[in-house]
Amino acid sequence: MKLLTKTNIYSSVATIILFIIGIFVVFNFIFMKFDSEQDEQLLSAKKIIIESLKKGKTPEQFSSNIGEIISIKKINAQTSALNYFKEYEIQKGEDYTKIRELNFQCLINETAYSISVSISLSQDKKIGEYIFAIVALYLFISLFILFLLNRYISSHIFSPFYDTLSKIKKWNIKKNEPLIFKKTHIDEFNLINTTVQELTQQIKTDYKNLKEFTENVSHESQTPLSIISSKVELLMQGTNYNEKQQEYLQQIFQSTQRIYKLNQVLILMSRIENKQFLASEPIHLQHAIQQKINELEDFISAKQITISTEFKTQNKKYINPILFDILLNNLMINAIKYNLDQDGKIIIRLDEHTLTIENTSNIGKIEKKFLFERFTKSSTSSSLGVGLSLIKKIIEAFNWQITYSHKYNIHTFKIYL
Repeated sequence: MKLLTKTNIYSSVATIILFIIGIFVVFNFIFMKFDSEQDEQLLSAKKIIIESLKKGKTPEQFSSNIGEIISIKKINAQTSALNYFKEYEIQKGEDYTKIRELNFQCLINETAYSISVSISLSQDKKIGEYIFAIVALYLFISLFILFLLNRYISSHIFSPFYDTLSKIKKWNIKKNEPLIFKKTHIDEFNLINTTVQELTQQIKTDYKNLKEFTENVSHESQTPLSIISSKVELLMQGTNYNEKQQEYLQQIFQSTQRIYKLNQVLILMSRIENKQFLASEPIHLQHAIQQKINELEDFISAKQITISTEFKTQNKKYINPILFDILLNNLMINAIKYNLDQDGKIIIRLDEHTLTIENTSNIGKIEKKFLFERFTKSSTSSSLGVGLSLIKKIIEAFNWQITYSHKYNIHTFKIYL
């Protein structure tokens, strides 16, 4: 959810709640005012009735011009001097009319009276409801206009912020283009823009330095390693060495080859992390897998491994072919290298969403927390310890996912395409 949408929701909900409370208060205030005026009208009628009775006017002479209904009864004695107000409804045809009534007792010329005066509230209530409807309509129209106005103002204020997000999203470290943000008078947005510009500049500098370092290492280290390897290999062809010297030369050659391969893998991983393999093309996965099986046929036959494939679909992906070849090569080499010496099996399954490679092995389960860590390997392995980490990097570069499981001496790597 966008920031502007979320702030508008919160402000709108708060405004609606306040308006509802305001309407409720206005509604109650209006009818409290009507009730007060009606009570004053009834008390005024009481005063007129008492004065008229004192002047000798009989109960029968009272008309309904003071109130809707006047009832005057003689009683034996006055038992209360209080005013009692009550409301009730009476039916007139199909309609109901609300009545407010005042009951009181009084003693006039030694005669006690019980008097009730009532007035109809229908007209006043209609006026109150009409006023309430007008106020409510005005408040809701105001709310709607306020919502639109707030949205317009907010979108205008936040436009530099969204401009910044859009340019950051489109920014590419490989393009030598500076980030230029929209000018704004809001200090916080200026601070964000300045900070992002400084960070991207630092990222570009670090990327450039790392790229140069990678290229330099790739270029400068491979040549001396190749020279060392070739010279040692020439020395090993000599015959005037004793057994210990031959062993030392063999160890030097193996260590040199190991450093050479490790250097190549680390450079490759650095290039993947720096997104230097961006070119993609449509790859038929089943064709690539079958081709890799054919390439490794000698190794598979040497270990007498039975390999089977299950291709359920003609799966085509737009990916970098070099990286996919490296991925397949590492997975297949691991499956062959750590397989059983006899009666080993490799099963490759491919469907629309997954690629699964299973292999038998006497090696136990790999701890998942160390599975894709660099330089982590089993005690029985002579590998560089970076093969699975390289696989993980390629999987991440393709935006795929990989899982590992082990059951009944079968290692399973499943890739979610």
